[in-house]
Amino acid sequence: MRTTIRIRILLIFIGVFFIQALLMSTFLLHLHNQSLSNQVTEQLRTTSSNAQSQLSMFLDTALHELEMASHQVERMAQKDYQQYNLLKTLKKNSPAFSALAFYDINGIIRSSVSNLKDDAIPTFFTENNALFTFPFNSGSPYITRLTSENDQPAIGMSQPVNFLDNSYVIGVIAAIVPYNSLQSIVDKFILPPNQNLLILDIEGQVLAQKSQNGEKFTDFPPEQEWNGELVINHIRYLTSSSPFEFHGQHFMIIASIDASKSWAPTARSFMLLTLIIILLLLLSAFVAWTINKKIIAPLRHLADNTAIIVQGKDVNISEASDTEFQDLANAMNTLNHQLKESNLSLETEILRRRREEKTANMAKIDAEKANQAKSIFLANMSHEIRTPLHGIIGMLEMLGKNPLNEEQEQLLTMMSVSAQRLHTMVNSILDLSQIESGKFQLHQSPFSLSELFTEVVEFMQVQVKNQEKDITISSEQTSDIPDSLVGDSGRIRQILINLLNNSIKFSEKGSIHLTVELKSKPDDETVELLFSVTDSGSGIPDEAQHAIFDSFARGSLDTDKVVEGTGLGLAISAEFVQAMKGKLWLEKTDEKGTTFCFTIQCGLATEEFKQDREFIKKAIPEKRLSGIRIFLAEDEYINQRIISAYLEEQGGLVTVCSNGQELLDTMKDEIADIILMDIRMPVLDGLKTTKIIRELEKNSAHLPIPIVALTAQATTDFEEKCKNAGMDDYLTKPIPFDRLVEIVCNLVGKV
Repeated sequence: MRTTIRIRILLIFIGVFFIQALLMSTFLLHLHNQSLSNQVTEQLRTTSSNAQSQLSMFLDTALHELEMASHQVERMAQKDYQQYNLLKTLKKNSPAFSALAFYDINGIIRSSVSNLKDDAIPTFFTENNALFTFPFNSGSPYITRLTSENDQPAIGMSQPVNFLDNSYVIGVIAAIVPYNSLQSIVDKFILPPNQNLLILDIEGQVLAQKSQNGEKFTDFPPEQEWNGELVINHIRYLTSSSPFEFHGQHFMIIASIDASKSWAPTARSFMLLTLIIILLLLLSAFVAWTINKKIIAPLRHLADNTAIIVQGKDVNISEASDTEFQDLANAMNTLNHQLKESNLSLETEILRRRREEKTANMAKIDAEKANQAKSIFLANMSHEIRTPLHGIIGMLEMLGKNPLNEEQEQLLTMMSVSAQRLHTMVNSILDLSQIESGKFQLHQSPFSLSELFTEVVEFMQVQVKNQEKDITISSEQTSDIPDSLVGDSGRIRQILINLLNNSIKFSEKGSIHLTVELKSKPDDETVELLFSVTDSGSGIPDEAQHAIFDSFARGSLDTDKVVEGTGLGLAISAEFVQAMKGKLWLEKTDEKGTTFCFTIQCGLATEEFKQDREFIKKAIPEKRLSGIRIFLAEDEYINQRIISAYLEEQGGLVTVCSNGQELLDTMKDEIADIILMDIRMPVLDGLKTTKIIRELEKNSAHLPIPIVALTAQATTDFEEKCKNAGMDDYLTKPIPFDRLVEIVCNLVGKV
């Protein structure tokens, strides 16, 4: 039959029950012994109290007899022989007195009886004047301190002898009371077994004592605490004392018992207590041994085997004696077998995962290489496309300033629109690349919302005219919107152009309405604007609506209908809006038209910006760059011609340098107000040239000269490189000349 853990735990509880029973028995035995101890203490207290009563009765009786003798002397013993006979009779009848004497009014002993030969007068009467003077003068009895008479302790007492009417004292009667008579009283006292009785005076002298075993006690030190435990003659005693005072004389009655004998009745209890403690220890040891052998040791064995299993080693757990441990061992053996199978499967899976991870890492490396190649391609494409594009747009603008006939002007407009479309496409591709790489950033600056609206509408009207569509573009701005705001006006312009351009693409005639209104004011420095673009086009099919914000999505189109564009406008616009803490959505679409809405947050421009714009509007000179000396570092001949021609048209004094080294050489002989720096140049590029200029300026007394980057590389990280090199501003090609003039004026300090 196998023993279960339940049975073993039951046995443990039974053992604990017995332990509790033993503890309770021990406690009850302790209470019993405590009761015996209290009983002994109470017996001692009773003995001392009874002895006090006996002593008090003895002394009171002696004093009373002396008082009665004084009355007899007063009434019946007026003569000396009568007094002598009275004293002799009194001594004979009162064994407490060893000597008696009568003093007349002069303190002379007229009669006396004693145990001395011939009834000689004891010296105690003659040398102790207080026996006469105190009662004679006070009329009260007097008790002397303990003295020695014939080598026996004794006390003296005296009583005044009054006249018949107690009007005056006619003498004093005195007596000696030896304590051997007190000893006879103590000897007659019945004591409990093993108890002792002692009567002490205030000095600790033993006056009388009684001991069951005949032991004699010596004198005790005075002023000692008599209650509790005392060591007398090198033996420990339990004591109880009762103090007693008799007419100014102090006594101490002490009842004592040998401590070892006081416990004699409970010696059997001590033996029983010792036996109980031994049994308790044995039972505790047995319970501990059982728990260790039958529970703790098997658990430890299982724990050690579990650790071996965790290490991946093979082990077979042996069965234990108890049912539960046997079941647990079987379960762990099964678990060990399953773990081995799982480990084999896991190792196979790990090998497969490692192969897949290696393949994924290789694919990641290839993707990173491809992404790096794409970035290099986009950077090169930006430079290689923007540079000639800048030349085309610049040349078209210069050509437009000359007188043209109607056909030439129309052709020039068509070429300008095409160049702007190409510029927009290049910007969209670069914006998408920056967004995907997480390098996209907003350029916050003050702008006028009304001027932005006017510029966008006028630009899109040229697009409509170029495409020969019968479409009217209108705009509306509510009056509660502040006109001077802070934000990325270029990105806002691009969003509006993308939305309007989509409306133009999918509309042949009708109208396009652009509105903006104030949605909310999150705080005192921010406004939230709501834009909407509504057209009367053909609408967006249901199957195409879910993908309109995806990159390169151009909708579900008829095969015979060609739609221009790259399909990036809405995707890029949605990212721009989200960066401005807003949202872009399709409000409605049907066969009557489509409405797109978006919200953005803009800051409020300062009063300085508003005043500066009003001042610029009122006092813009015809040639804003008049008298400004400009160094232009540009290696492309066409760009040199276009940029220098535009700046000189605005009154600027332009010096052209083909590379950075030529610029440094020119700066040794000439001084300029500002430098326009191309980045990619032969001999010495723009970044290195700028760093050299800034280093030279540190050792010069001249103020740093402003440097503006003019580059065909439009990535955000490249703009950061230009600023880190020490450049003050950054423009990408094709260069917006109005913006260039404004930057030059601001940096030179000429408005």
